[in-house]
Amino acid sequence: MLIKIDRQEAITNFPIFPLRQYDKKKDEEVFSAPKVFANYVLTLPSKSYRVHQKLLGAQITLLAKNLGYNHLIFLGDMDIAWLKRLNTYESFQEALKYLVDNKISKRFNGALQVDIDELPIFIKNLTWLVRTNGVMQYVHFTNPGQNIVAYICQYANLHISTKHKAADKNFKDAIAKSNFTYLADTNCYNKFSKSGAIKRLDDNGMTEKHSR
Repeated sequence: MLIKIDRQEAITNFPIFPLRQYDKKKDEEVFSAPKVFANYVLTLPSKSYRVHQKLLGAQITLLAKNLGYNHLIFLGDMDIAWLKRLNTYESFQEALKYLVDNKISKRFNGALQVDIDELPIFIKNLTWLVRTNGVMQYVHFTNPGQNIVAYICQYANLHISTKHKAADKNFKDAIAKSNFTYLADTNCYNKFSKSGAIKRLDDNGMTEKHSR
């Protein structure tokens, strides 16, 4: 189940979320981010993107359960509607339709509270939207107690930060019970394609390529 939260309400109640806005006078983006205890980049032992995408949803769900969370909250870092790119490029319309089917309106720019049972399918669709630029903002997520804040990058790695020492210990204990491994080098790369192109099988079994 997806529960909509007004954007300003989410920003007020969850100050751990990083935010970004464009300053017209300076002609540059202005970033604000919380102080955190530690930063990590996690990956999974997948040989194909399709397998990785499914496994990522399952492992983030397991991580949330092991940390005692019954839902996560997701918010884009910029004031842009989730469905800004609806009815544009075909490659990500199926993933956007998932949001439409869950009653997300075209103008909604707030946070989404995602129940634990819905997380696997939500993560699967979000991962594809991030990979194909189906969403225009960075989408971060946190738990109700704001012990962690994380996002999925275009290479489907999990970038996660812990808020304080106690949260860091609990996080490491939970990771030890998962299939996640730590990336020593935080410079992510596309391990599923030598050319950097993004491949996907369409509904007819043909290969589509998307550059990022």
